[in-house]
Amino acid sequence: MKLKFKSTEQNALSAITVKRVHKPYIKGDWHFHKEFELIYFLKGQGMRIVGDHISNFQKGELVLVGEWLPHLWRNEADTSGDVDFIVIKFPKILNGINLFSLPDLATIKALLKQSNRGLLFSNNTRALVHHSMVRLCTSNPTEKFISLLGILQNLSKSTDITHLSGPNFSIPKQVEGENRLHKVINYISENYMQNISLNEISKVASMTPPAFCRFFKTRTNKTFSLFLNEVRISKACQLLIDGEFSIKQICYDVGFSSLTNFNRTFKNFKDKSPTAYRDHYSRFRKQSLAEVS
Repeated sequence: MKLKFKSTEQNALSAITVKRVHKPYIKGDWHFHKEFELIYFLKGQGMRIVGDHISNFQKGELVLVGEWLPHLWRNEADTSGDVDFIVIKFPKILNGINLFSLPDLATIKALLKQSNRGLLFSNNTRALVHHSMVRLCTSNPTEKFISLLGILQNLSKSTDITHLSGPNFSIPKQVEGENRLHKVINYISENYMQNISLNEISKVASMTPPAFCRFFKTRTNKTFSLFLNEVRISKACQLLIDGEFSIKQICYDVGFSSLTNFNRTFKNFKDKSPTAYRDHYSRFRKQSLAEVS
């Protein structure tokens, strides 16, 4: 599957595109567009790829994706449950005018500059903008623009932001020049549960193994094996949070051939064992249920 440029459907009456989407699952493709994208998940979980960063998304996640930055959200119909999310797309330049060039909007301009790596906001920040995000879905064009500025202003004041993609990730200026990398990334995301050898992935990229290693490290600032393990651990986290399968089964389902290797790799990435990670979310679920009841 190739990296795709997506042209956002524009409303003649508004520069801002706002959608609330409720569907059984997301079968997204690897794409980019010229607009900034703010996406907020009210429900659902699955895999997230932003630039060279791969992890799992959860309910309550709020992410700002910069212009031209490749991204993908995906989950599986049979295991992840349905999704409910709000996605807002807006341009920087409209009719030749930079909407955020005013000195009054300097903090928002700085935020948008940071978004070229993808920004994940904290739960506290998300709570500040929750109601505004929901109201935006039914606002008229003028209200949308005013509300969006308010949301971005709140986000720009956040001191607890996680940068997702690495600083050396190459944002594509020409689609064909980056298709090789994203063909590889998509192959990994679709086949991580298998034993993917260096020779196999090199053939996917139509390169020799030494050339592929240099190419992949230059583009992502990571080795192939590190990137593959990131994908596997991300999926393992999702399954551990679900709490439906044993750690041993998860180990093999995500592509590890040894439970010892899985435990060691998981701890290297998450600073805790799979058991401790699962127990943490189990306690969180019980606490949430108790608060609801």
